Amino acid sequence: MQTRYRAAATALLLTATTGLAATGAAHASGTHHPGARAASKLVVTIKSKASGVKVSETKIRPGNTIFKVKNAGGPNGLMQLMRLKSGYGLNDAFADFGAAFPQGNTPPDVAAVRRIDKNVVFYGGMETPHKAGKVNKWAVNVDHTGTYYVVNLDANALTSFKVAGQHQRRAMPGATGTIDAAPGPGGAGNAFKPGKHNAHQGWMNTTNTAHEPHFVVTQHVKEKTTKKDILKALSSNAPPKFFLPGGTDTGVISPHHTFRWAYGFPKGKYFVTCFWPSKSDGMPHAFMGMISLYHLS
Repeated sequence: MQTRYRAAATALLLTATTGLAATGAAHASGTHHPGARAASKLVVTIKSKASGVKVSETKIRPGNTIFKVKNAGGPNGLMQLMRLKSGYGLNDAFADFGAAFPQGNTPPDVAAVRRIDKNVVFYGGMETPHKAGKVNKWAVNVDHTGTYYVVNLDANALTSFKVAGQHQRRAMPGATGTIDAAPGPGGAGNAFKPGKHNAHQGWMNTTNTAHEPHFVVTQHVKEKTTKKDILKALSSNAPPKFFLPGGTDTGVISPHHTFRWAYGFPKGKYFVTCFWPSKSDGMPHAFMGMISLYHLS
């Protein structure tokens, strides 16, 4: 995941120095800026193409929005949705991402991590499907006017769209499970709290009520797997023997934001963790104990 954010830093630099037109600027057949005060739903399609990242809408109103990610002959990668706060530009973001996620064994610059946490609003994201025709989906409240960026964190590519006008009431998909990030014990002061009766497919609801950004990494594991096993595996270069097929990771979600994501996994036991660096010392949250185990039924 840290490699992904080094890629994001490169993408931001490309944008700052050459302009969006050279890195896959927003392209659409039309805009979706309806005048009605309420709408049933709004779906924005993100396509990974050989020429870059493309979005179906160039301008929308604030409100609940469903995003669909498609592979249209471009590279795979996690599509992250984010917004920069006023006074914090793309050059600032590039410099801070590069310092917070350095190459090699260089430790992260904690001051840069703190500036990112403060000035970048993360709205989550999902992986680009490996197969053409497949779609990954998420829904989030696009709550603020301004410019939003969709960044392919694995391909040094991004695009943007505008959010303007009054907030519009739009529907969100119904949730069948929850994995929330919340204040908790441990050095990171953050913990995951999965729901007790999560279905094995549907829409997962993730609300970040903690004090730092988080992303969800969830993986199907053997039934006897313990938290101790996971912590040991994180410190080893060998692939874990307790992994089973099934799992995903979301994009980063800022505090006070809710991210609802479509999923379909086998029934069984899963672990969930996060590797975002702590703003206290730069250590990834997973190594500070932000790990939970839960079941999908």
